[in-house]
Amino acid sequence: MPSPNVHIEDAFSLESLTAAVNAVPYRPGQVSATGIFEEDSVTTTMISIERRNGKLGLIEPSARGGPGETTGDEDRTKVPVNVPHYQRDDSILADEVQNVREFGEESSLETVIGRVNRKAQRHAQDLTMTLEHQRVGALKGIVTSKSGAVQVNLYNAFGIAVPDAVSLELDVEATLVTSLWQDVVYSIEDSLDEPYSGIHVFTGRDFHKAMWLHKSVRDTFMYNDGASVLRQDVPDKFTFGGATWERYKTGAKASTDLGAPYIAANEARVAVLGVADLYITRFAPADYNQTVNTPGLPFYSQAFEKPNNKGYDLEVQSNPISICTRPEVLRKLTLT
Repeated sequence: MPSPNVHIEDAFSLESLTAAVNAVPYRPGQVSATGIFEEDSVTTTMISIERRNGKLGLIEPSARGGPGETTGDEDRTKVPVNVPHYQRDDSILADEVQNVREFGEESSLETVIGRVNRKAQRHAQDLTMTLEHQRVGALKGIVTSKSGAVQVNLYNAFGIAVPDAVSLELDVEATLVTSLWQDVVYSIEDSLDEPYSGIHVFTGRDFHKAMWLHKSVRDTFMYNDGASVLRQDVPDKFTFGGATWERYKTGAKASTDLGAPYIAANEARVAVLGVADLYITRFAPADYNQTVNTPGLPFYSQAFEKPNNKGYDLEVQSNPISICTRPEVLRKLTLT
């Protein structure tokens, strides 16, 4: 079957390339893989989060036929959040594919379409990792860019104090980790004040190792059916105190590029599961004429013909924002 002719067909339109990059399977990080962030589209470049501070309360009995108890209206606060714009630009020269053998093929020559699609998909993978970094920031309460610039500080936006970091005192052998961890759970429940289904803790490598090797943690496995696990190396994921503890793997290259791991080696971040709209990701539309006020997609891509038909300029972009709508439930665990 002959290859499409890029000069007479619409292979590089906004619709065609956008469909191509969105068809690429996500290579999500561990936070994204849990599925705790609820994704949706928005048609604007700003979202607003409405918080209602009404509290549960008992009602005092009153005389039948008489007036009932009165109460004030719920306090509502609307917090605007701007959606950041992430874009990767690239260029494909016609000479780049001239006489170049297709990768993995003995006789086929590479095509312009193949080179453009391959570059677009590679940039989409980088944007996926950017989304993962954004979501880790949401678990920390401060979403930053690669350079460290603050995109949104959830504590400032919602006008609440940063919850104190908690040490589980893993450097002390006599520590009853279960007791200290239960206090953390109680504090989260007090801040959340509604039902939830579980807790997932993402740990840095040093914290994870110290947690697994602590005597009181290992004792909980020693005296139940999980004793066989102790004969293995430090597991990447285990259950303790009603929570899942998972070692977060940033990778050496990502750590180098950012100057620090997504989650520091000596800390852990706590995520609450099963609460609707607690963690959200919203995708805004691209900045093209065709996408104004349309529901946003995870990725957009478009190629523009260079002057004199000598190649194409390529754009791949994404416009997401990921936040925790109740930052008072966020918790940071640290090594002493």
